[in-house]
Amino acid sequence: MQPQFITKPAFTVVGLLIHTTPMTPEIPQLWDQLVPRMAEIPHGAEPGVSYGLMDHYDNETGMFDYMAGNSVEKVIDLPAGLTRWDVPANTYAVFEATLPTLNEVFGSIYNTWLPTSDYQQADGPNFERYGETFNPADPAPKLEIYIPVKRKA
Repeated sequence: MQPQFITKPAFTVVGLLIHTTPMTPEIPQLWDQLVPRMAEIPHGAEPGVSYGLMDHYDNETGMFDYMAGNSVEKVIDLPAGLTRWDVPANTYAVFEATLPTLNEVFGSIYNTWLPTSDYQQADGPNFERYGETFNPADPAPKLEIYIPVKRKA
């Protein structure tokens, strides 16, 4: 499993945020809540693209922040219940996955690729990027996983 490396400028995502644990049913439920509200998110930057942002992992509790949202060009007034998340510029290792293989790919990234690569995780959220062709009704819809990285010292 070899990633593609991409340098991405800072961007902002607006969406719904929860504090949860990995692989909980709360995450797909969050997407179910967001989809009908996507039209409320003004100033969209990438039509047809959504993000699942993850950060602030607590090793003791296993909890982390997860946001389902869309990138925006600017934030003026947030619709009720929606939050912004500013993502810093970073270099990312990008891995392809499908919805059914999401857990497996994350496991391979953190248990195999990252420990044996010339990279370590950098500060900032990692995220799932659901592109223009993503369709959850497909049997194996494709997405990308972005892990912020920097060379090991």
